[in-house]
Amino acid sequence: MKKLPVILCFALIAMLLLSACVSVSGTKYIYRTGDEVTYDNVSELIEIADHVFTGVVENISFAIINDETGKPPTEACNPNHVILITIYDVVVMSNYKGAEQHIMRVATQGGIRGYREEEQLYLLMHEGIVSLDGEYRILIDRGLSPLEKDESYLFVVIDLIIELDGNRSFVGILNSYQSLLDLDNPFEEVDSFSNITVRSIISEFGITAFEEHWENWKRSIPNWEERLENGNRRSYNNQNDLTKSTNNGD
Repeated sequence: MKKLPVILCFALIAMLLLSACVSVSGTKYIYRTGDEVTYDNVSELIEIADHVFTGVVENISFAIINDETGKPPTEACNPNHVILITIYDVVVMSNYKGAEQHIMRVATQGGIRGYREEEQLYLLMHEGIVSLDGEYRILIDRGLSPLEKDESYLFVVIDLIIELDGNRSFVGILNSYQSLLDLDNPFEEVDSFSNITVRSIISEFGITAFEEHWENWKRSIPNWEERLENGNRRSYNNQNDLTKSTNNGD
């Protein structure tokens, strides 16, 4: 697939800005949610993706870019297209689709609530990125569960046109819940209609592909049964947190 400009990739998510809130620490947020492009089945999802791989999050960082060019902003660029992004450096474990690389950099729009917020706010202030009310607010994707450092995931992503510090190898998500799947929840469906799971995606790449992944995953994690149980509990809690924040308007 041809690489997408950053603005087009994030437009695929088609989200609407909603309410802002203030945390206990005083950090201010603005949330986005709404309709986004989703895929009806595993085959459709894999076909649109440029890369499918499993990997471990090695590092998390933040950057400011012009979403029209994918490069750091200049004085001449439109301030409405200057955005904060989160970058996950992922060490690839198994590659199923796309050019194989040791490190993949996964970019998502917005920041992370409760994680190195001072760094995120500094970047916003340095570039003078303010919300409509003139406040510095961290944009949070309400539907996306942030990835955690040292945890492993399945990635179903597309190429992006981003260039930062001479690096151009960036990929982005297709939507907030079908692109990034927790390996601790291999049998859980990501929604109620598509039958998309870690197992169903990996199984598309061969009859024994998932069995090989499953056996390797269990061998690499001595407490895999506990991880599996905790993964299911974490998914349940994330869904409850999302429901509560939506109902409360946080």
